[in-house]
Amino acid sequence: MIRGFLSDVLAKWKRFRWQGLVKVWAVFMAIALVLLVESLGVHYGVTRFDITYLDRNKAIPAANAIAGEKATNLLVVDSSQEGVSDAEAMLDQILLDMKVPTTTVDVADENAEFPALTHYSTIVVAMPNLDRLGEHVLQIMQWAKKGGGVMFAMTPEKPAIWM
Repeated sequence: MIRGFLSDVLAKWKRFRWQGLVKVWAVFMAIALVLLVESLGVHYGVTRFDITYLDRNKAIPAANAIAGEKATNLLVVDSSQEGVSDAEAMLDQILLDMKVPTTTVDVADENAEFPALTHYSTIVVAMPNLDRLGEHVLQIMQWAKKGGGVMFAMTPEKPAIWM
């Protein structure tokens, strides 16, 4: 009985029109089964990170952090020039956020005294026209040559004395 059943199935299979297509389908199903078995064995894990923030009552505001600190940065401005006041306000906020104690000198003020540069590690010049600095430009250049750091917050214009 089984032998007759198998011979009937085999005879029908030989007469089946789409034999090649069934073989291709069987190969694809075998590949799908292998991939399914492989993916069931692969497990992904994620490491959970906890970000701990500083407690609010332990955080020190920037103004309090630099209060009483010796200024290491000199900000040189000329409020008589256009756009310098805006740049000064931005630089004051940036330096405060960075917690850098800063002394500001406005060369437009006739009574302002230019401090000795040896007390500072960095000078930020926030003015496009350097003519107002006068001989202080040479002091700044000599100080920078000895290892001091000078940054120009605004693009310097070509002074009249250099033309």
